[in-house]
Amino acid sequence: MCEEYVDKPLYLVIADWVMSENRWVSAKEIAKHFNMDHCKAINTVSYILSEVGEICCETKTIPNELEGRGCQCQRLVRVKHIDPQLYVRLGQNAQEKTIARSPRMTAVPPSELNREQKWQMMLSKSMRQR
Repeated sequence: MCEEYVDKPLYLVIADWVMSENRWVSAKEIAKHFNMDHCKAINTVSYILSEVGEICCETKTIPNELEGRGCQCQRLVRVKHIDPQLYVRLGQNAQEKTIARSPRMTAVPPSELNREQKWQMMLSKSMRQR
C-alpha cells in the first residue's frame, strides 16, 4: 500500500476510491478491489453511511437473482462528496498519534496515595505502556 494511505482509515480509503469511480459500486466490488472479505466490505459501507456525516453518499437497492437466502437485494453506493474538513481532522489525529508514540517518562504515583490507590493507578489504562 502507498505511504500516503498508511495513516488514512480504511473507510476513507474506500470512500475515496468509490468517489473516484464516479459510478454505483457494490460491496462485492469493494471487497474484490481491496482484497477483503465481503462481510468486511459490507460493514465498512454501512459505517460510512451511518456514522460518517462528512461523506455524502447515495444508495440504491437492486434485486438479486439468488434464492434461498435472507435479503434478496443488493445495495449499491455512490460517493458524491467528501468534506475536506474530514481530511483536516484526520490529519490532526495523525499528528496527535505521532506525538503519543514519542518516548515519554512514565508517571510516578504521588506519595500521598495509599498502597491500594497506587496499585489502582498503576493498573489503570492511563499508566500502561502502549
